[in-house]
Amino acid sequence: MVRLYFGIFLLTFLAVFLSTPFFRHLAKKFKVLDYPRSRSRKVHTQPIPRWGGLSIYFGLLLSVIILYFFSADFRTLLEYKDSLYSAGRLIRYLELSKQLTGVFIAASLIVILGMIDDKRNISPIAKLLTQIIAAYIAMDYGVRILGLTLLQIFGGKFYYLPTLLSQIITVVWLVGFMNTINLIDGLDGLATGLVAIAAFTFFIISLIQGGTKIVFLAKQLNLAALISIGLCGACLGFLYHNFYPAKIFLGDTGSMLLGFLLGTIAVIGTLKTTAVIAFFIPILVIGLPVTDVIFAIIRRFLKRRPIFEADKEHFHHRLLRLGWTQKEIVFLVYIVTLILSQGAILLTVFRGQR
Repeated sequence: MVRLYFGIFLLTFLAVFLSTPFFRHLAKKFKVLDYPRSRSRKVHTQPIPRWGGLSIYFGLLLSVIILYFFSADFRTLLEYKDSLYSAGRLIRYLELSKQLTGVFIAASLIVILGMIDDKRNISPIAKLLTQIIAAYIAMDYGVRILGLTLLQIFGGKFYYLPTLLSQIITVVWLVGFMNTINLIDGLDGLATGLVAIAAFTFFIISLIQGGTKIVFLAKQLNLAALISIGLCGACLGFLYHNFYPAKIFLGDTGSMLLGFLLGTIAVIGTLKTTAVIAFFIPILVIGLPVTDVIFAIIRRFLKRRPIFEADKEHFHHRLLRLGWTQKEIVFLVYIVTLILSQGAILLTVFRGQR
């Protein structure tokens, strides 16, 4: 598996790094640009091409296709199938190839949504409904929060959630991740670097938990680790073009895609391992943007403004007004995310393997 992890990291890094100039040219050709406007939350002063998320999507998809045709280990992993039973009743039929297919079908819908939104703004309701559909597609293909492991004081057994509750929690989780990363994407390299750190953290956590003796969990964690390290490579490849001063932006295409993939990794991997506390591990890793989004929702609710209405009250806007530079704020976010990620890894280690 080590060669497989290294292979997808290298492939995604190179594919995204080399293809981004093409998608930058494409965005310019179709005039998909982010124009600075007075009294808006924009902090750049020149029109910047969007559609950066297309290069990340392309790099991940191309890397998976290459691995499928040239890596026997990858094909063997995707061929894994299993049936999950509870009290003699079939709960779910697990098929890793189907899960990965669902991830890319849903990701394709998100990318199409983002491309349109980057070109001409889509209403918040239409965007939210499309995100829910994408999340439901992924869930229907097996990316689902089936249940949780109770704490030892409650018996330590895995509790399967009722189907409807499982669906609701999964959709809310994936949509929440999409919008969290989307809302935090306000400075050059901010969301890209944060997701790169988060993805690498999820990779480490998946490796730690991957020693479990429960085969279907181990296989799921292998897939989660693979997507994680691939996403990390893709973000690092894009960061070269996106760091201050940015030559291209993620756009909604990229920020929603990155959020969706982070949420997917958590569902496939970390949420199926440790006890109830496992729900807090992915949230802890992206704790800074989650906190910022929570305060943004409360702030807009108290001011009786639409929740999805953009403003200049996010933490990075406040720091800019205090005299911080874009680079200083971005590095601060990286450092805080690294600290929170270390906490998540330590929490995983101390919880132990199942």
